[in-house]
Amino acid sequence: MSVKNRFQLFQIYLFLFFSSIGFTSCLHKHKPGNNSNIIREMPLPDINKNNYSPESYHKEVLNNDERIFTVVEQMPQFPGGETELLNYISRQLKYPEFARRKSIQGKVICRFIITRTGRIEKPEVVRSLDPACDKEALRVIRSLPRFIPGKQNGVNVDVYYTLPVIFRLE
Repeated sequence: MSVKNRFQLFQIYLFLFFSSIGFTSCLHKHKPGNNSNIIREMPLPDINKNNYSPESYHKEVLNNDERIFTVVEQMPQFPGGETELLNYISRQLKYPEFARRKSIQGKVICRFIITRTGRIEKPEVVRSLDPACDKEALRVIRSLPRFIPGKQNGVNVDVYYTLPVIFRLE
């Protein structure tokens, strides 16, 4: 089979795939009382009001304490910068004896929230290496000093922060 014929066959498969998706979505029936799939008309914005002003954003953030950002205009910073953060972790990290005996090396990826005040909250292991290493990584993260908080539109906000803790035998 030539390259041209393969490409035409590929196009036919793509056409059939996308047309079958469209056909099945047309068959989807709404259940009575289920209004979650109905598109509602959006209200027009008020041209006399600046919807993106820091004041309106500040009110939205203060009223919604559940909102935690992953990316903001100004990300949280460790006092002294990234190199000081890595130095702090390397000074505080105590290699677990069990992991040292078993020659376990690698990264423990942790995630935590840096609050509006710069405190560390809810540290968790996203990618595990070994239970002893995970426990040590969480201990070091809990001992971190306050960060300079992240900001969105000039307002301090809660931000998720992901940090790899590297265990390496020398």
